[in-house]
Amino acid sequence: MTKLEQLIMQFRSEVGSDFVSTDVVGMDGLSIAGGSINPNFDSNMAAARFAMVMKLAGKITDKLPLGAVEDNLVTTDSYYLLSRFLDDGSFFWIVAVTREATLGAVRMLMNEYAPQLSNAIPHA
Repeated sequence: MTKLEQLIMQFRSEVGSDFVSTDVVGMDGLSIAGGSINPNFDSNMAAARFAMVMKLAGKITDKLPLGAVEDNLVTTDSYYLLSRFLDDGSFFWIVAVTREATLGAVRMLMNEYAPQLSNAIPHA
């Protein structure tokens, strides 16, 4: 198991029963680590679609004086999906949790784990 996979497992454990899915994704939309514990949640599809969301978020903040993107929240009737850039912006991290999750706690954990995940991303 790689360091990246170990960190994802630790994060998943800390989130607990509200955890649904997490992936570290390149801007090409391909996941390099992660996955879903819910068979009804297609983490590969979410990774690919959120690459478009993250590109758009980056473009919007470049054109408007809003500052850098910290995270992006999408709320559905079933899930909260949070995403944030990692490393130099060539990767992002997406986390899906149930609607029962405490968003502040999930964000706190993401803030804690993001630098560690960035450091564990393999570079060519």
